[in-house]
Amino acid sequence: MKAETRVIGIDDGDTRRRRRVVVGAIFRGGLWLDGIVSSYVDVSTPTLGKVLGDMVVASKFYKELRFAILHGTMLRSRQSSVLAEFNNTTEMPTIAILRQRYSEMSDCAAGREKSTTRFRLHDLSVLGMGLTKEEAMEILRITCLRGHIPEPVRVAGLIASTVNAPKRLNWTRGQLRAGS
Repeated sequence: MKAETRVIGIDDGDTRRRRRVVVGAIFRGGLWLDGIVSSYVDVSTPTLGKVLGDMVVASKFYKELRFAILHGTMLRSRQSSVLAEFNNTTEMPTIAILRQRYSEMSDCAAGREKSTTRFRLHDLSVLGMGLTKEEAMEILRITCLRGHIPEPVRVAGLIASTVNAPKRLNWTRGQLRAGS
């Protein structure tokens, strides 16, 4: 596997809003950011995986992508079909990274699909569809530069958390003057 394999990391910024912006960051390995895609979604929709998959398929980067990594509160829902729908829509190997306490989804999804891989990595639960454990470990090795979260997911999470944050403007008259 090449060190510059194109990977998309999708995250929603760990917001609790029902309607939120989901961001996908396209990286070459874990080194170069190639692009950003985003979509405004309602996480309570029963076809969330298809909506996310359509976001990726509609992007200009789709033909160059080799793997997808999903992370965020959208995966905490009771819908274990999100990962399977996403995998079927994009037809690319997919990895879901869950915190240990939210790993019940991995139990549900792993029972449905024959090509699923499930393992623990540090304090995370990893669920892969369409790839082996060795391939999933290799993708995580290539994309994790700082810590245990892959760079595409980390950057997508940073952008999504900024976009989904509540907007508060606390300007005083002194801050609005030029040169302040």
